[in-house]
Amino acid sequence: MLSIRELRDRAVIRPIKRAVEDQLLDLPGVTAVDIGAKHRAEERTGQQVIVVSVRRKKPREQLLPGTCIPSDVFGIPTDVIEERPVLQHIHCARNERLAPGRRVGERTGLVRGGSGIAPCRAVYLSPPTVPTAGEYRRIGTLGAIVTGIAPTAVPMGLTTFDVGCLDDAWAVGDRMVDPDGGRVHTELARAALSGRVDAAAVAIAPGSETSCVVDGIGPVTGHATAYPGEQVCKNGFGTGVTHGVVTSVDATVRIDHGEALGVRVLREQIRITAADLRFCGPGDAGAAVLDPGGRIIGLHVAGSRGGVVGFASPIADVLAELDVELCTESQRIRV
Repeated sequence: MLSIRELRDRAVIRPIKRAVEDQLLDLPGVTAVDIGAKHRAEERTGQQVIVVSVRRKKPREQLLPGTCIPSDVFGIPTDVIEERPVLQHIHCARNERLAPGRRVGERTGLVRGGSGIAPCRAVYLSPPTVPTAGEYRRIGTLGAIVTGIAPTAVPMGLTTFDVGCLDDAWAVGDRMVDPDGGRVHTELARAALSGRVDAAAVAIAPGSETSCVVDGIGPVTGHATAYPGEQVCKNGFGTGVTHGVVTSVDATVRIDHGEALGVRVLREQIRITAADLRFCGPGDAGAAVLDPGGRIIGLHVAGSRGGVVGFASPIADVLAELDVELCTESQRIRV
């Protein structure tokens, strides 16, 4: 938990960070701009600073003039760390089973948070994105059940734009499949890729049984605003149930969405650091991030390559941009 002083210092730094983050992101190799504690000799100090993430740290003498990250910005110190946020989906060759070896029995026929989801449509990919060139399917996580706002209260599942839409050729009505059992049970209904949100909602097919529970965690009780120091958990299709701590709500990250969509900037994302060895990994994109009370605070979008750090879009922004409401009933619902 951050102290009152640390929270107050972040509030002072926040408008300065917002004012300069675009200039910092334009510097070569910069992947994110955030607010956090400065580290010296890998030890955390209590000093709050502007944290700049780069692909690879280099000695100052190796950098060209004008490309160095300043040691301070308007009197606010900076700290430079190595970090490369990446989208967290799984690619599976078109002719392969979507999820070989997955546990099918406990999830088959029930649509709920923590389930897998994959568009039926495949896309052509080439190295280094995949080992060999060809057509691939994409797998991610269906994070939670939502509904359209009344009177059109149609049940839908939340996931990310990059999972549900793949690229710029997406269309409402694109079919989705459950990679656990291979059942086609959803269609793409809504999507948003903006400056603050990477999200999509898929309409659940009539006759499908749904539950407003996140598998392995429990019922969704509502949604809340994240705060630094808060303990959270998620259930992703790739790494299952994991736990972490919110370390920032101010992360602005540059994420490569592939050739069709290019590099996009997501602002004021939630940064989550693993409570143990790993918080996230491939296949977890779209997972709901919950607080200890069962309230969703964010939709997992990306993470560091080692999975120690995850990034989530604030859930309030996701719900507003998709024009949906969380389903908070603990019982199963039939469409």
